[in-house]
Amino acid sequence: MPSCCVYLFHFISLHCSGDGDSIKVFVRVRPLTHGTGLTTDGDQNLCLNVSLPNTIRLLSKPEPRTFTYDHVADMDTSQDSVFNSVAKNIVESCMNGYNGTIFAYGQTGSGKTFTMLGPSELDNFTDELRGVIPRSFEYLFFLIGREAERSGKSKSFLCKCSFIEIYNEQIYDLLDSASASLFLRENIKKGVFVEGAVEKFVNSAAEAYQVLSMGWRNRRVASTSMNRESSRSHAVFTMTLESKECRNEVVNIRRSQLNLVDLAGSERQKDTHAEGSRLKVRFSVRSPPLALKYPRQSFFFLVYVFIYNDL
Repeated sequence: MPSCCVYLFHFISLHCSGDGDSIKVFVRVRPLTHGTGLTTDGDQNLCLNVSLPNTIRLLSKPEPRTFTYDHVADMDTSQDSVFNSVAKNIVESCMNGYNGTIFAYGQTGSGKTFTMLGPSELDNFTDELRGVIPRSFEYLFFLIGREAERSGKSKSFLCKCSFIEIYNEQIYDLLDSASASLFLRENIKKGVFVEGAVEKFVNSAAEAYQVLSMGWRNRRVASTSMNRESSRSHAVFTMTLESKECRNEVVNIRRSQLNLVDLAGSERQKDTHAEGSRLKVRFSVRSPPLALKYPRQSFFFLVYVFIYNDL
């Protein structure tokens, strides 16, 4: 039986674009990292193959198993191709007034942070291997600039960012390291929101990335035996876009949100050898309602928090 030497993780994208297809699931296959002692030469060690652009075939015994998704990115897929498949349409939908959420779910070391951010947790803004988040910033402000130019002075845009983490069943503001834990609230005007979260106004993709970098430095990171830089928290970066258009002395205001999420690793405690306070965090990371124990719970929690009012 082939040994499993690749990692999978799921992208789940949520958005309401009016076409009735608001939920999509993508999978990316991560190749081996250096130092594992294994190679994929001749595919001898692979436990799966991507038989079609939306299909994974597991080479298990007694019979191979096939799984179908909206899209599957194999080991050779570039960062740019991943962005085009996963995030581009959602960014465009946000420009049209629809909320969107993208999050990566999978085991520690499966490539979630690399895909969402890039090869480093910081300083990825101009890197060729930059991930979904910086590319989303670039594309959003490209669309804003194009739309503002087309409309002349009749349409203006306002963009602000917030950045929170969910850690040990508590919500913290990554843009205010001195703040206490925050709480979820709900009202008619805002829907479900995090009360008291700092919002930073940004005018460019570079400024948005600066806000992201500032918050990322405050993210709680604990070492585990599986990955020394494995984050033990869920990070949620939210961009709120507001457009204001004046026609015939009538002002139309449209708001939307783009939520970009990096979830904590989904591995089991016995695989990480976590003990003491890290074990407590491990259970809180994986127990509902904030903990997202399984992909299904992850999905429903984020639906409720981020796009509850639009579904």
